[in-house]
Amino acid sequence: MTTYETTVVPGQLQPPAPLDPQAVHQLARHALDVLMPAAVGPEAEALGEAAGQLAIALCAFARLIEADADDQLAQGEDVVQRLRRTSLHVHEHMAVTVPAAELEARNTGLVDSNLEEGLPVVGSLSAELLLAGGRSATVRLTHEDAHQEVEVDDGRTARLPATDHLIVRDGLHELARLLAPLARETTARVSQVPGA
Repeated sequence: MTTYETTVVPGQLQPPAPLDPQAVHQLARHALDVLMPAAVGPEAEALGEAAGQLAIALCAFARLIEADADDQLAQGEDVVQRLRRTSLHVHEHMAVTVPAAELEARNTGLVDSNLEEGLPVVGSLSAELLLAGGRSATVRLTHEDAHQEVEVDDGRTARLPATDHLIVRDGLHELARLLAPLARETTARVSQVPGA
């Protein structure tokens, strides 16, 4: 096991400093030693898989900070992909370990609390999915059930599995956060138009 050395003093704030590539590589090696064993073998659980992906993400991050300009896109995408996988395994863990009633309360509570605090929420979302063979399907989610059920254009309704819903939930909250400033900007412009 590697020995990780740091000059950080517990409880004391460090002054801002640029990333030290050597220190980041050392941290990544330490993360591999500590986290990867939990991700190895057929018995690995979701949190173990998350730990492994997190360790790999740190290695990818170490490569990113030293990458040439031509490699920034590929290296950056590698970091993001590993962090996405980490997130997926954490969602899987929550879906298995958190009681369904608690997840349900949390899902609806997030929608309600965001609305009460004046934060944006995706009310409904319709998406056209392009499928193989030139086919397509339209799906719709609404905030009334905290985006937990998907309506398909052929009239069917399906409830998302817990892991998938947690991913959709987080994605829709992020989408609302990103699009809200554009919506406010458009609303402000319309209200400034004479006669509007």
